[in-house]
Amino acid sequence: MIMNEISNRFPKTTTATLLAAAIVGVVALTAGNAASAGEKPLAPMANSNAGFVTWHQGFEHNTEGWYDASTDGPLGWCGAIEQVKSRGRDGGAAPAPSAGTGYASVSTGWCNAFWTDMGVPGGAPYAPGPDLALYSGAWPESGYVTELDIWLDPAWSGQFQGNFGFPDSGSSPWAVIQYAATIFPTDYEPGDFHTGPHYFAEVETVEGENALTIAGVRIEEAGWYTFRFVFSDVAGEVWVDFELAERSGATLGVVENVAPVDMAGPYKFPFESDLPTAEYGSGHVWFFDIAFGLELPIDEHRVRRGR
Repeated sequence: MIMNEISNRFPKTTTATLLAAAIVGVVALTAGNAASAGEKPLAPMANSNAGFVTWHQGFEHNTEGWYDASTDGPLGWCGAIEQVKSRGRDGGAAPAPSAGTGYASVSTGWCNAFWTDMGVPGGAPYAPGPDLALYSGAWPESGYVTELDIWLDPAWSGQFQGNFGFPDSGSSPWAVIQYAATIFPTDYEPGDFHTGPHYFAEVETVEGENALTIAGVRIEEAGWYTFRFVFSDVAGEVWVDFELAERSGATLGVVENVAPVDMAGPYKFPFESDLPTAEYGSGHVWFFDIAFGLELPIDEHRVRRGR
């Protein structure tokens, strides 16, 4: 697997430290780079007066708002995102879009030159919006919802294996997709490292069967499923639910009060600090891991105010 191959180039502690800094420090280095060059920052940061932005990317025309190894510098990252402008690929073997006429595929892979030079062993795309527009300087009054349609196929069970399911990592050895959302403190400064909180949804294979599980739901039919993080204020604290829904809108499963985690490289730890909404704004979604070789279809990325 690519992660294991690349990780062999570095001592484990060095790789973990660099990966932690890179995964959670993209925004910091992006803003810091622009500021140090005397240029206008690429976008308002989480410690600014930036308002909450609603967002919809249907991948009909491009993959704007998502970043991979094709973007240079610290704003870019790792892996690849590709627009698929058709009703399917490879003679119909790939799915039709969740909506409209386009979708995207995301995959794990090498990083761009900037992050490769930093020693980062690889990764998959992340989505802070165009010019980091999805970071707000205050908690949205009604909370907010971020959702993404992801194609799941039970046939992946037995075909693919995740890259981070080793002992004590905090990741399931059966996880082939690790999708996550994060938020940023309002006192975040360019140059700070952001190690959490992150909220995870893991898609796991079922050993010996053509089936997947996510949020306690068994997936036995290939199709589009909506992955939805709901961010709320409960008694002044950040509260996050994860919902899995059919594309038709029917809710299949709910995980209430998802436990936030801190990251140290590929390792997950409980997030111990309080999370008052008065001190946080909105953040982004990202793929911590996609099994090597899996080109994962995604569609209909939406960010909107809460219910």
